[in-house]
Amino acid sequence: MDSSLFALILSFLYIGVLVVAAFIGYRFLNLGSESTRKLIHILTGNWIFILVYMMDSPALMVLGPALFILINGVFAYSGLARYLGMGDRKRDNGLIYYPASLLVIVILYIKGFITGGDAIASVLAMAWGDGLAALYGKRWGRIRYKVFGRGKSLEGSIVMLLVSIAAGLLFSDSPIYGVLLASAAASILEAITPLGFDNLSVPLSYAAIMVLI
Repeated sequence: MDSSLFALILSFLYIGVLVVAAFIGYRFLNLGSESTRKLIHILTGNWIFILVYMMDSPALMVLGPALFILINGVFAYSGLARYLGMGDRKRDNGLIYYPASLLVIVILYIKGFITGGDAIASVLAMAWGDGLAALYGKRWGRIRYKVFGRGKSLEGSIVMLLVSIAAGLLFSDSPIYGVLLASAAASILEAITPLGFDNLSVPLSYAAIMVLI
């Protein structure tokens, strides 16, 4: 079997297992809806490792996120999202923005505008940075602020910044100043972008700065 095809099949198996595990956690293990949402958000981003390290077919690289735009759209608008504790239609649009941003980053990677390391860092800034920021801020956030009516915590924003920097230092091929600039931009946009649009603004701003650097 072609390695890229195997990696694509592995990608779908990984996401499928993740969704089933999240469903079990939400329905039977009393995992809260927000925790379920964010755990899916965090762990889905690990798919970028499969793409960068296991796939070499541009067509199959694009196929994965393109299909998930359609699948997630059906999931969000058919009402199936409620089985994972999601029922806010405006926020659930983030399910579509997520693979859409992955698709753009994959195209940038295929075309050589960013390296595999930069692609990984851009996705992890969204997946791990935003996800851990929300979970940490909800549990331990004490210093609260509002942006456009949305409640945030300073502690969560700091976690977002630190995770983004760590992702860049571990995986990006860009210089440190580029990582710091991209991380700062992504963190600011995560704080001010509403209604799931941060699934677009965070990774794409990170990737855009890597392109410019």
